[in-house]
Amino acid sequence: MPRNENDVRSYGPGKFYTILDGYVYEMTLDGGADEEASYEEGGGWYGLVSLDKSAVARTQELAAENHDRLTAAELEQLRNNVGVILFERTDGIVESDWFSSKKKLAAAWKRVEDDVASTYEEEDEWPA
Repeated sequence: MPRNENDVRSYGPGKFYTILDGYVYEMTLDGGADEEASYEEGGGWYGLVSLDKSAVARTQELAAENHDRLTAAELEQLRNNVGVILFERTDGIVESDWFSSKKKLAAAWKRVEDDVASTYEEEDEWPA
């Protein structure tokens, strides 16, 4: 199938929705996310990745390490967003929410932190 530079490529059946999501997730394994939150052991993980110039460059490097090159649409998605919040579900599937506004990214991350904190408050087990 010919490569379409105007598409963000689908990952196909598997862990991620898009190939780009996979590379951003791989970046968190390499150096961690900028912010992280998780439910009790095995209950799911959130990671916030800020998309500055170095993150865009690292994503391109990861693609190259996998003998791949990002499409123009994927580069545009990286460059037109300030961050992404990843959620790794208990079944291993990784969901992503992309944000073009720092204010919306910060508000969404605050909701994640509040939600995770509330589960520990209910169980009185907030980690130190």
